[in-house]
Amino acid sequence: MFAERRKSPRARFNRAGHIQHDLIGLRRCTIVDLSSGGARLCADEDLPPEFTLNIQTDAGERRNLCRVVWRLEHEYGVRFLD
Repeated sequence: MFAERRKSPRARFNRAGHIQHDLIGLRRCTIVDLSSGGARLCADEDLPPEFTLNIQTDAGERRNLCRVVWRLEHEYGVRFLD
């Protein structure tokens, strides 16, 4: 069994998000789960190492600069840099 290494627990989110990057423009993704320090995303296309993630919440839109920390086929774990 693997030990939990996250600094903050993730909660199921399952909402659409947008990945923004100068080289790829704006792409849609699904934010599977979310925490104060990062998220797990699903995207059909490969993601750059760093990008801005636009997240629509009940309180409005939020933007986080992200770094990809793991990849598994079409799933990505990202850490928030801001």
